[in-house]
Amino acid sequence: MSTPQRRPATGVIAQLLAAPHRFGFFQAVRLLERWLVHGTEQGPSQGLERRLRFRNSLSLGFPASEIEALRVRRRQEGTADAVEPGDVECIEVTPAFMGLLGSHGTLPLYYTETLARREAFRKDLAARAFLDIFQQRAVSLFYQAWKKHRLALQYEADRDNRFLPVVLALAGLGQAALRHRLRGGDGGVHDESLACFAGMLQQRTVPRGALRQLLCEYFGVPVEIEPFVGHWYPLPETAATRLGMRHGVLGLDAVMGPRVWQRDLRLRVVLGPLDGRTFQRFLPRGSGAQALEKLLTLLTGVTLEYEIRLRLRKEDALGVTLGGTDPGPARPVAHRLGWNTFLRTCPETRDRDDAVYEIHATS
Repeated sequence: MSTPQRRPATGVIAQLLAAPHRFGFFQAVRLLERWLVHGTEQGPSQGLERRLRFRNSLSLGFPASEIEALRVRRRQEGTADAVEPGDVECIEVTPAFMGLLGSHGTLPLYYTETLARREAFRKDLAARAFLDIFQQRAVSLFYQAWKKHRLALQYEADRDNRFLPVVLALAGLGQAALRHRLRGGDGGVHDESLACFAGMLQQRTVPRGALRQLLCEYFGVPVEIEPFVGHWYPLPETAATRLGMRHGVLGLDAVMGPRVWQRDLRLRVVLGPLDGRTFQRFLPRGSGAQALEKLLTLLTGVTLEYEIRLRLRKEDALGVTLGGTDPGPARPVAHRLGWNTFLRTCPETRDRDDAVYEIHATS
């Protein structure tokens, strides 16, 4: 809690209005643009055209910064001690690096000297206001051209209707129904996360290193990928070799027994070492396990199956006692028989990797 002697924190808009010379032109206009349309239904371009005005400079001196002056015009009913977006009629910005007048203006200096003399002695502002019409259009287009090809600013201005759908479409996720299914449930995968890995998702095959990097960055835990994990797969009776059947060549296509050993259909995903709370999230039906299944399904479809092995830190592998009460600070997760319950008489010397389950199985 702040003390009475402590000065209140000054917002970035208040700093900009008090000392505009400390800000660059593009950053200042970007901040004012978002501040003026905050809480309204207007878009950024509408706020720039209607409530943000650009004026010509009459100064012939060397500019100390990109912004020469910034003036706030308040509404009559607005307060004088505080500035809110609703109290502002318009904000006038005088850039020092471009325009029709001033030391960097395109017109000869005679026009600047004449208009400065008329304003100083006759209080005539009409000529400068006329030239400000062209200044407004030129500077507005200059700012919009600067912002057009900067993806971060495009995403900031209209992330849901313009930028994000285009990036997701590149990854094959242009359908809203598919994205809604991925977002559903406790382990939902949000659109922003999918857009971050759009370049990886659009590949026909995802390498093991890329898959490991994606899972590490998304979940924030250590991940190891072990390929070609062998597993016994049952065979239907019609696939076994019998007497009197054709095409039962020994060493070629003859099969004996009810199952076959294969190593090309399964990967082992090792997560950890994990603390107790994170370990609980990745147990079956947990939010982390659901998100993991959705990501793996999205990356490989139904061509592979995965063996998930959870590695619990030895510090969190605590023993279980009968009649225990609610989990406390020493054990932040609940007991689940067969997953995080251990019978031990001494502290663990290694991380436990007993928890194993399968997802995305094709059998």
